[in-house]
Amino acid sequence: MNRPTLRERLRYRSDQFFQSGFTLQLFISSLIIFAVAMGFYLLVELFQINPGSEFGGEGASGEGPLWPSGRLWWVVTHMLETYWFETTTFSQILSTLLTLFNFLVFAAIIGLVGSRIQQRLEQVRRGTSRVIEEDHIVILGWSGKVIPIIRELSEGLEGGRQVYVIHTERPIDEIETRMRKNCRKDRSVRWVIRQGSMTDIRDLEILAIERARVVIILQRDQGVERGDAQVIKTVMAAAHIIEQNPGVPGATPVMIAEIIHPSMVRLTRAAARSVPISIIQPLEHLSRIILQTARQQGLVDVYDEILSHHSNEVHLLPADVLTGRSWEETVFSFRAAIPIGILRDGIPHLAPQHWRSAFTVTDRDVIIALARNEGAMRISAPVIPSSPAPPTGAHDEVQRSVRNLLLLGWNDKVYPLLKEYAGYARTAGSQFSVTLVSPGIPADLRAGEVAAIIDSGSELKISIARVDYLRAGVYEDLEPARFDAVIVLGDTFTNAQIEDADTRVIMTLLLLRSLREQGGNGVASILPGQQIVGEILNVSNKALAESTGTVRDVIISNDLVSRIIAQVCRDRRIEMIIRDFLDEEGMEIYFKSVLRYAPDGEELTFDQLLLAALHQGESAIGYCTETSGGPRRIVLNPDRQLTLRIGEELSLIVIASGEEGAV
Repeated sequence: MNRPTLRERLRYRSDQFFQSGFTLQLFISSLIIFAVAMGFYLLVELFQINPGSEFGGEGASGEGPLWPSGRLWWVVTHMLETYWFETTTFSQILSTLLTLFNFLVFAAIIGLVGSRIQQRLEQVRRGTSRVIEEDHIVILGWSGKVIPIIRELSEGLEGGRQVYVIHTERPIDEIETRMRKNCRKDRSVRWVIRQGSMTDIRDLEILAIERARVVIILQRDQGVERGDAQVIKTVMAAAHIIEQNPGVPGATPVMIAEIIHPSMVRLTRAAARSVPISIIQPLEHLSRIILQTARQQGLVDVYDEILSHHSNEVHLLPADVLTGRSWEETVFSFRAAIPIGILRDGIPHLAPQHWRSAFTVTDRDVIIALARNEGAMRISAPVIPSSPAPPTGAHDEVQRSVRNLLLLGWNDKVYPLLKEYAGYARTAGSQFSVTLVSPGIPADLRAGEVAAIIDSGSELKISIARVDYLRAGVYEDLEPARFDAVIVLGDTFTNAQIEDADTRVIMTLLLLRSLREQGGNGVASILPGQQIVGEILNVSNKALAESTGTVRDVIISNDLVSRIIAQVCRDRRIEMIIRDFLDEEGMEIYFKSVLRYAPDGEELTFDQLLLAALHQGESAIGYCTETSGGPRRIVLNPDRQLTLRIGEELSLIVIASGEEGAV
């Protein structure tokens, strides 16, 4: 290769100059200015230019020049200013050259400083400075759950200013725009956005994770590296920072990680090492809520309230003051809250009178109660009401089982939902059936493979139909009237005419309504009594889904998961309680006819109904009224002295071990 030319050398050096740091650039520029000034000064000295009296030259009066040389001062002032008038040709030429040099050099310096300021502004916009906060909430990863989480936490966390540090790989301008559009920013709520890699320790170190209250690690909506592996790597990086950098003494941050596959839970806990971590499994939680709602109309409204900060929610209180009291006495020691269980040795026990009749509270127990706020958890002397008369007639045999399920749509929730449904069938001791309908079902997937994946045997009969359920003609073959419940999941697949999942759900609900309205015209219609559950991803689409008049229960996936995460942020022990609520083998929430607890036509206080439920090993948490064709009204933790009339339209909302008497 030929030796580089002078031009190439100069170009290379200039490139190096512009790629160098600001300090080096400024130093080199100063050297050039000094060298040019010295060069012109030598010329002025060489040709003995008389700078005039104002520079301390000939004819000057006074004390003389401040500078050692009047000619050097003449050079400097001509470099700095452009309005001097010269009388000789040579001095005019020199002053003109100095003025031109002034334009070039100082324009370059202004550009250099301006570019540096621009770089600094870009750094500020990218968020490269270290976060100087304590007791803040760090959210790693951007998804549709971030804004609902901040909304819930802003309502539920009390005391002082709340700071949310959001770390994302997306452009900060985009995130800032979304936050300002959807969240209220005031003196009590503030957010800080930083951009960088979720798995790079150097990027995470600036977030002050070691001084945070909670570190939330979410699955990203998009990106090259997604899923559980990315979350586990982020957990490892965050745990390393917390362990290596001691934060506030005695206040180790709690990590909350969102994990999709159950097989990754153990690995995630190992990645956290000694740092406490709570793991949220959105697919498991949502599939169970969807299935429970398919079995119990209105159940999603109960979960909405329990998981929200603006109304009744789960609160925990040490039980040392209640030591030695029976569970019945404990329940009636609260007037504005309803105890629903206890935490003993870190394990939740809901409706403890069910698993131990002679139950007494110990000083190690923690009371689990449903209350509007911490102030409602006041303890008083127990006031036990009079027991209501026993119910007339047998109501235990009245139960509604979902033995035939139609599942429209295909997404990641299908397998955990079917696994829970199979467990429900085994508990019932009979064979259930489910029909999966979606063009998005993999072409090579067979019913036997699905049964093997969910570990199901003969208790669940699975049928698969790879057809588009948005076509009305499909339902003539499906015979939807034979199903006890219909679940419409958010479904996306390649080459779909309508790709948005929420839009497909809304269109499906419209189609089901049309089938219900033309029930007598030879079409296998949707029956009026069938339970239809729709899954919506975006809360803004809920009103549209409900406006179809087909679905009574709309489940907003991102919103529910966000509420669960927000509740665990408040107290990480709530994670175990929520799991117990959703576990098919544990205690569940049911709507049960009030006629199981008292005679028809009686007028009783809610306190008396609460006592009647306790005698049957259940915990009543509210009631539901519903008239024929009228709106459903659900009330949790009502006034304990509220009088209710016993009748068919009234149901109790209870925590129980079985669905006997469920409506």
